[in-house]
Amino acid sequence: MSKITEILNQVYEPFCAIVAYRADGHYSNSTSYYLEQHRINQNGILGAGKPLKQKTMVKLFSAISQANKQLDSSLYGAVPDNVLYCDTRLGNERLVWYRKPEERMLYFTDSLDIPNGRMKVPGLVYVVRGKTLSVYAYKGSKPKSQLFFAPFMNTSEESVCLGNSKVVFPEERTFENIIGYWEKMFWQSEFSHILGDNPCLGNLATITKDCILNGKAFPSDMLKPAKKKLQDLFK
Repeated sequence: MSKITEILNQVYEPFCAIVAYRADGHYSNSTSYYLEQHRINQNGILGAGKPLKQKTMVKLFSAISQANKQLDSSLYGAVPDNVLYCDTRLGNERLVWYRKPEERMLYFTDSLDIPNGRMKVPGLVYVVRGKTLSVYAYKGSKPKSQLFFAPFMNTSEESVCLGNSKVVFPEERTFENIIGYWEKMFWQSEFSHILGDNPCLGNLATITKDCILNGKAFPSDMLKPAKKKLQDLFK
């Protein structure tokens, strides 16, 4: 949250305006374009226009690319069998995959009085929309239509609070790397609080502590049905 606050507190001032011109060809089917930049003075008045330099264009596009590198649609490589859906269209970026029931390492803040440790977690469906991660649980070895709340703190039906997780975004945007990045972001952060409604049908802290201390799997009868169905994650 500190990063978001830092961005919101920044003061942005306009320094130039870019105007695009188009000319439809009268003697051919081609259309030509011309870009012009106008400096903006301290009073907000546009200065005289001049052709937009290639150097300026490179700087602008580089800044935009860097700011949105996580939304870049250049996913490539072998598609793992556990990928359920992928959309790389600009503005519609989405990746959905699942993991079978497994044992995972969980970390907790000291105030919860839950020891860090390994726990057998239910099968999970991960959904990445742009820069937002959502996680759902399912029963059985493979997800069906009915989904359940992920029985963890820091999660709601719509999103995950990743808190203090610090993972370097991969340079090579393969399916394997991107999936690994988001799973690390989720599992390497400290669970600290209930986000919204209780994500299970019992006392989450008590059940989680018992599972870790006694090597039990999270009880499937304690999973709370989610409003969304599996097919809703693909829309």
